[in-house]
Amino acid sequence: MNKNFTTIEATYRIVTPMFCSGGDPTKAELRLASFKGALRFWWRSLMWGKVDGVADLHKREAALFGSSEQKVGQSKVRMRITSENLLSQVNTGEVWEKGRLKGTHYLGYGVMEAFSSSKTGKKAGQLTRPMIPGGIFTVQLRLSPLLNEEQKQQVQNALIMLGTVGGLGSKSRKGFGSLTLTELTVDGETRELATSPAKRIKELTSSLKDGQPQWTAWSKQSRVLLVKSEKASVVELLDQLGREQVYYRSWGNRGKVIDREREENFKEDHDLSKKDHDLIKEMKVSIKHPRRIAFGLPHNYGKGDSKAVAPASRDLERRASPLFLHIHQIDEQDSPVGVAVFLPSQFLPENEKIRAFGNSVPLDSSEEFWNPINGYLDRLTGKSGATKKVQNSLRTEEVSLG
Repeated sequence: MNKNFTTIEATYRIVTPMFCSGGDPTKAELRLASFKGALRFWWRSLMWGKVDGVADLHKREAALFGSSEQKVGQSKVRMRITSENLLSQVNTGEVWEKGRLKGTHYLGYGVMEAFSSSKTGKKAGQLTRPMIPGGIFTVQLRLSPLLNEEQKQQVQNALIMLGTVGGLGSKSRKGFGSLTLTELTVDGETRELATSPAKRIKELTSSLKDGQPQWTAWSKQSRVLLVKSEKASVVELLDQLGREQVYYRSWGNRGKVIDREREENFKEDHDLSKKDHDLIKEMKVSIKHPRRIAFGLPHNYGKGDSKAVAPASRDLERRASPLFLHIHQIDEQDSPVGVAVFLPSQFLPENEKIRAFGNSVPLDSSEEFWNPINGYLDRLTGKSGATKKVQNSLRTEEVSLG
């Protein structure tokens, strides 16, 4: 091997079930392209305050990871999966965990059925895509000698961040496909890794900048929570986080949300979606779009455009959630730790409007825009004024960021 190249090997555990497929939708597979995309995302997240705007960000990303532009050329970070030991695939149509983890059904909406239906014969927890339950894999990266030491360190930091708060596949922001980095070697020498996600995150975010990032990135406004639950398995902890979200966000059905009386935390969101209904057409609502769009777009409140909430520009289609859920576990014998990461940034391009229930309306630009997400995090920590109906088994601490 050419000694001028720096060789990095990163080993990851797939902690929670992963929904990742290629050209064959009946086959779940670990894809290098997905890994590359996730690594670049977390690299960008660490670059706020280190580059001069979006154009400079793209220029530096292309210089490191390559671009289709003729002047840039191929990536200076060559990657390949050198080993993988994955659990057997769970096929589409199978009912995962006997349909008992209703909080994960909420988080996994789209890759599994949320509810049973006697009309269609579908069952709660029935998979709509194949799934990899877990496993271990190693990625080798060869870094070009043209890279400087700062760029090489940036790649290592992105590998660590991906294996501390990130994941692969569909619903990775909802905690599925969570990856934990268990080993990192650079030119054959093992790099010492903190086992605590809090320590890893603090090391990587020791010099955060103030202000609102233009892309999803770490800043002084970011928040990190660590959540533990007594004797909960990996999927049970994810289920508990999902339950807390659905209890907090959902209007429910017939006054119930799963197994509880609904909380009605977002009554105006519900009323806005129903304001043209004959029975409640006189309803007074002070908002123009649902407050819960802070969790991401689109939102669908029923069939048809008149029941949809999305960016007004058809070119955008969606805005991914700035809230990331992750389950961290170095070894299967360790107690899992839930990691909730909130990375507030510019929500939509400047002057972009919201298409809400058939109307084009301005985006709320007030300081209260992020309150729905902060409210969910405050709920988990039990801060004063927050909803105090969190499951008794959950123990949460907030990480102080630099």
